[in-house]
Amino acid sequence: MTWSRHRSARAVVLGLVVLLLGSGVIMLYSTSFAVSSEDYLKRQAMWVFLGSALAVGLAISDYRRLGRVSRILLILVGLALAYLAGAHILYKLPFGADIVAYLPLIGGPTKGGFRWLHIGPFSLQPSEFAKPVVVLYLADYYQRYARHTREFKRGFRDPLLWCGSLIALIFLGKNLSTTVITGSIMVVIMFVAGVRLRYLIALAALGLGLFALTVTFSKEHQRRMTTYRNPEPIQQGEGYQLWHSQLALGSGGWAGLGITQSRMKQYYLPEAHTDFIVAIVGEELGFRGVLGLMLLYCLLGGSIFAMAALAQTKGAILMCVGIGWTLAFQAFVNIGVVSGFGPTTGVTAPFLSYGGSSMLSCMAAVGLLLSVSRVCEKEAETLELQDSRFARSVAQK
Repeated sequence: MTWSRHRSARAVVLGLVVLLLGSGVIMLYSTSFAVSSEDYLKRQAMWVFLGSALAVGLAISDYRRLGRVSRILLILVGLALAYLAGAHILYKLPFGADIVAYLPLIGGPTKGGFRWLHIGPFSLQPSEFAKPVVVLYLADYYQRYARHTREFKRGFRDPLLWCGSLIALIFLGKNLSTTVITGSIMVVIMFVAGVRLRYLIALAALGLGLFALTVTFSKEHQRRMTTYRNPEPIQQGEGYQLWHSQLALGSGGWAGLGITQSRMKQYYLPEAHTDFIVAIVGEELGFRGVLGLMLLYCLLGGSIFAMAALAQTKGAILMCVGIGWTLAFQAFVNIGVVSGFGPTTGVTAPFLSYGGSSMLSCMAAVGLLLSVSRVCEKEAETLELQDSRFARSVAQK
């Protein structure tokens, strides 16, 4: 029965997410206890709890009703991003730094950009929430305008203007990695929805051109693009973080040094508990630990795409595809950065890295996914019940 398949797929996804969350908590403690005692662990436990509550709230709601307010959510995230982008631009102007210092919720620049809103003791990164909001908006849009998907205006231009504006604001906030990831989400959903290929090719070409221009005129991005393949000669400069990440992965060998036995986390590897936690996984659990982590991500992505195959409506299919791509691609980018396959950038490992915004965003995606699965299960159960009643009525006649 189709409805039971939805239930099984949902159970598999939940099990994989719980495994990743558990692994993340254990590795975070192992990575950070030497430098922060249990502070990071307590904060992460709080974010896991809040993220779980958010996921449950979304799971018991109807994703179709959430889709109807997705444009409002898009605007809210856009306003937050515009505020941060404006602060970044103002900071570059003469005497602008003095003005930015008095702006509420901003604080000082972090890593050369303004990406976080500081709300009391918490810091939230709006660009992280742009990813699930874009998925929700596009899935709802192409569900409502399914007949116009092949048109230029309604099928391509209008959703591009809304989502493209949000992506442009992420870019203005000097967050190139999240810009690329969010842009890829938009293109993938448009492709699966059935937007004409020539429009998507033109959009991809435009994106690649803008990426090339950004790298050309940014010395920081030039250094990242040219040094990540061989960080050893500049291990005391630009290649410091990646070189120590590769040392951590290499020193772990096949079996690893053992949990809590990492040497690189002792002030040698920056961001060890956030963007580079996978390097500590490799050092303490070895290559087999990294393989196990990659397997979990692959199974999670495959299970979500299996949900898409079971879905009955276009909106449900696009929701599953968008969320599956978001989590899988982000995990691929993070592991690629840690291993030196790609240039160093600030992308977290889903459910594993320390960080409130990343955790809430990933758990929100899971909640939306569970909502889709639950609604599709009810629809399938109702349809099968109607077919069964119809078959019985025919047999009685």
